[in-house]
Amino acid sequence: MKKLLMLLALVFTTSIFAQTSGRIYNMKVMPGHAPSVLNIFSDFAEGQEWNEGSGVMLQSVQFKNGVTHRIVAWGNPENFGTKQEKTDSEWTAYLEQLNNHLSFANDSSVITSLGFSEGDVSKNKSAKIFDLKVHEPAKFKLAFDKIVKQNKSILGDRRMGLLSIDAGGTPGATHSIVVYGKDLNDLVLLERKFRDSKGFGDYIKDRGKVEYIQNYYINTLARFN
Repeated sequence: MKKLLMLLALVFTTSIFAQTSGRIYNMKVMPGHAPSVLNIFSDFAEGQEWNEGSGVMLQSVQFKNGVTHRIVAWGNPENFGTKQEKTDSEWTAYLEQLNNHLSFANDSSVITSLGFSEGDVSKNKSAKIFDLKVHEPAKFKLAFDKIVKQNKSILGDRRMGLLSIDAGGTPGATHSIVVYGKDLNDLVLLERKFRDSKGFGDYIKDRGKVEYIQNYYINTLARFN
């Protein structure tokens, strides 16, 4: 846990990858401590001036190996994070405060965004995530882009994206599909519409071999960018 929390110091300021990427830090928050974690996170991240394309958010997590929350940071690695770095003492205080409310974390990861459809992040804060083992990434990407484009009217103002998992993550998974919606019921109905859509059969046929590893839900509690 100590090593994981120290890695959070990289969220706002540094990166070593050459493509647009993200960091996902999974946590298990102690029962009854979620409001404190939200306050600590918001107090630390709020008011920062972010580099273009960068941001950070705190999300709650359901149905993923005991993980209750995660911090997600994203941006262009050449200009990742905030314009003004926090001091060492500020980082130390922040990490110590967080550590008082966490018991453990697993399956944290480094990811690359392979594309997201446009949408309204303020209206659609919930998401279902499908962690997959993709055997033919190029074929899968083409099929994914096609089905998203075909179902633009079904998605409406909801966002849908494809991620590659570059390090860590759900064991065995190479990619993730993320589908945002207004709430859990909205996501269930959206998935049904996608499966019933005219192009879904072609998507299954054209994407190549895929293994479903794990599905889970997240909800965005605070977002700064």
